[in-house]
Amino acid sequence: MQEADRIGSVPVPATMKGMATTAISAMTGKKPAVFLDKLGERLAYERTGVRLYQALILKCTAAHADTGGMNPDLGALNAIRNDEEAHFNLLSNAIKTLGGDPTAMTPCADISGVMGMGFLQVVTDPRTTVSQALNAMLAVELADNASWELLIQLAQRAGHDDMARDFTSALEAERRHLELVTQWTTNNILEEAA
Repeated sequence: MQEADRIGSVPVPATMKGMATTAISAMTGKKPAVFLDKLGERLAYERTGVRLYQALILKCTAAHADTGGMNPDLGALNAIRNDEEAHFNLLSNAIKTLGGDPTAMTPCADISGVMGMGFLQVVTDPRTTVSQALNAMLAVELADNASWELLIQLAQRAGHDDMARDFTSALEAERRHLELVTQWTTNNILEEAA
C-alpha cells in the first residue's frame, strides 16, 4: 500500500466559474474536491443503478414467463429504473453547476464502478434466480440510501442548500426503492422456503 499510487484525482473544474467557485471554497477552508469526488461517485452509482434495474427487469420478465408471474411488479421496477435515471441527471447537473465535468472519472467514481461490476455480474448471470438478484439489489439500495444521506450533509456543509433539497427528494425516492426491494426479497425467499 505504501508503494501504490492513489486511484486517480479529482480534475480541476474546466470553466472559469468552476475555478472561481473552487478557489473561493478553498479560501474559506472548504474542500470542494471532496464534494466533487462524492458527486462523481453517486453519478457512477446511479448510472450502474439504471443498468442494474434494466437487467433485473429482463430477469423478472423471463421469470414471469416461466412461473406465470411473481413479485416484483414490472411496472414498479420500471418506475425505479426511471428514478435512477432522473437521479443520474440530477447529479450530472449538480456537477456542472459547480463547474465540474460529469464525464470525468473521479477516484470514488472509479471505485463505485468496480463495486458495481460485481452486482451486475450477479444480476445478469443467467444462472441466478430472481431471489438472488433481489438480494444483490437489496445491498445496492442499502448503500444507495446511506450515500445520499452523506451527500446531503456535504451539500449543506458546502452551502449548497438548493442541492441539498434536491438530494433530499432523491433520498426519499431511494427510501421507497429500499422498502419495495426489501419486501420483494422477503416475499421471494419466504416463498422459496415454503
